[in-house]
Amino acid sequence: MKILNYNKFIKIYIFSLLFILLVITSCTGRISNHGTVNIENHINSIIEKKLEKAEVEALLGPPTTTSSFEFNKWYYIKSSLAHKSIYKPELIDHKLYEIIFNNQNVAIKINIYNKENLNKISYNEDVTETKGNETTLIQKIFKDIFNAK
Repeated sequence: MKILNYNKFIKIYIFSLLFILLVITSCTGRISNHGTVNIENHINSIIEKKLEKAEVEALLGPPTTTSSFEFNKWYYIKSSLAHKSIYKPELIDHKLYEIIFNNQNVAIKINIYNKENLNKISYNEDVTETKGNETTLIQKIFKDIFNAK
């Protein structure tokens, strides 16, 4: 009888360890990279070799965005996010590379901005009430009746 209880205890113990191991490994998360991934390997050679726009595009791909006001600025963005189970993704690394070209379309300067340079934008949560948006009691009742199906 003691042997049966001992075997049952061992099975429960092993099952518990496997369950704990499964829970721990499922919450470790993953890291995802977005944007131009290998830009660090090529960014210094752009100024050294005095590459033109077409050569930069062949090396790095098309820019993430271009300047709306100045036609001689290209932007490449690279970011890394950590995803952990049900939590909101966390920004690990964020870099923006600004490549400035002269009038002959040759790269002359590169500015690098990281996540410390990001501006925190607070959005205005105020709502402007307009006439006609008020819901009457009868509208609320009928809405609840028809949505209850």
